[in-house]
Amino acid sequence: MPPSTTTTTAATTLTTQAAELGTLLAHHPLAVWATGMLAAALLGLAGLAALRCVQRHRPVLPPVPPMRAHGTLLAAMGVSACTWVLAGAAMADLAASGRPGGPWGALDDALAAGLQVQTPTAVLQLFSALTHLGDTGVLTALTATVTLVLWQRQQRLLATGWLVAMAGNGALTRVLKNLFERVRPEHLHGIAQANGFSFPSGHSSASMVAYAMLAYLATRQLTRPWHAPAVATAGVLIFTTGWSRAVLQVHYASDVLAGWLLGGTWMLCTVLIIESLGAWRTPQPAEARA
Repeated sequence: MPPSTTTTTAATTLTTQAAELGTLLAHHPLAVWATGMLAAALLGLAGLAALRCVQRHRPVLPPVPPMRAHGTLLAAMGVSACTWVLAGAAMADLAASGRPGGPWGALDDALAAGLQVQTPTAVLQLFSALTHLGDTGVLTALTATVTLVLWQRQQRLLATGWLVAMAGNGALTRVLKNLFERVRPEHLHGIAQANGFSFPSGHSSASMVAYAMLAYLATRQLTRPWHAPAVATAGVLIFTTGWSRAVLQVHYASDVLAGWLLGGTWMLCTVLIIESLGAWRTPQPAEARA
């Protein structure tokens, strides 16, 4: 069999499997929600465990001299730039494979069509309430409140980083929506409405930044017993918001994944810069950082 024929057959098989997966997910929206929340919570806890392992084996150093601190900042910026290159390439591939005939396009269409036909009204109403976790008004109020609290506690660097994370993600999402110009899936149930372009999901990216940043702030500001609950809760809220957009058929699944990728990358880079800017400040005791 010629290589071109083999490649075409493999691509066709992958597309078919993606469509079957989309149909399966559409049959079990509540089970997917429960499984996704658990997986997101466990992923967050695994990340927290890895962070604690790094902190446990990292010596407590004296404040870094200014020149060395500048080098730390440049290194963080370099890592951030590389991370953005990788994330940008992944988002471009995700957008390209979401076209008709691609595997993501097949999954998107099968999931949206299945949800449109068979999702009960009660389930749609449930997710129409949960999706407000990523609303602009809710997250704007949250942004202002957290900024004010951090500022009053003299945590100026954290307050600025939090504000930059939230505002910067919103600007990036708008730019990318206008760049890709993907039309939203058809949603005729009337329970939830959304306007504008679809890729990436603004609710998904904003909730990723907001709740992941809150978990990070919890590890910086709260005592250790609060860290694990904060991280697990963040994972639950992030997945719930993103999945609600797919269930309500106002976004394709690939829109949600792209939103998580965008928000996660922006949040990670913001944290790297915050940590590098605080490198020359007097570090906390090891037990406080754990």
